[in-house]
Amino acid sequence: MPPRVPTPIRPLKKRRSVGADIAEQLQQLINDGTFKPGDRLPGQRELAQQFGTSLAGVREAISVLTAAGLVDSTPGRGTIVRSVGGAAPTFDGWLGAVGDEREFEELMQARRMLEAFTIAQATAQATPAQVGELRGAVEAMRDGMGDPDAYAEADMQFHLLLSEVAGNRVVTRLMRAIQRPMMEQLRRSIAHLKASGQLEENLATHGRIVDGIERRDLEAAQRGFDDMLAISLAFGDIP
Repeated sequence: MPPRVPTPIRPLKKRRSVGADIAEQLQQLINDGTFKPGDRLPGQRELAQQFGTSLAGVREAISVLTAAGLVDSTPGRGTIVRSVGGAAPTFDGWLGAVGDEREFEELMQARRMLEAFTIAQATAQATPAQVGELRGAVEAMRDGMGDPDAYAEADMQFHLLLSEVAGNRVVTRLMRAIQRPMMEQLRRSIAHLKASGQLEENLATHGRIVDGIERRDLEAAQRGFDDMLAISLAFGDIP
């Protein structure tokens, strides 16, 4: 009887995420004119029903398209088509989830560098109207204090708006790319803060960031951001 030849192990084909597949289909619809610049995409729940997927997959897709600059997604306005591009939005797996504690620390290092830039730029050049928009974003956070998920979304939108006030579109796209992987950590952090009665203090730090920007006081604005991080670090998660 001839010796048994072991079956070789073959590498698995790399499978993309559901979010990447949805993003590709949505981009095709944008490219072929089904959705034109200025059009509003269907709501996320409606898209989830049409694609037969979860909301998480749709949110991931919108994040990919937003980071690529093809759409703009803001609470209250929905998702608006910004441009038509032939190149597929880039999507790397790390954007969808943080692999380990070390990677999360590296993600936070990147965020600190980006936020330091956005706060400095906003402090130097924010107009009264933009300061008003930032205060409106803080009020949206206040309105969401009873719902940790709503507060988390409003919190994320505050920091994205801050990056837009800074006026650098590339930095805004980078901020969008790193915010989505942090959403689960952000939601857990906010749940901890709410349970411990410190959510109001977290909200106040955002207000102090805006106060510093309005007064052109970079040190005060940055201190507000540092205080925000310190509060959340006590629970091992960062907003």
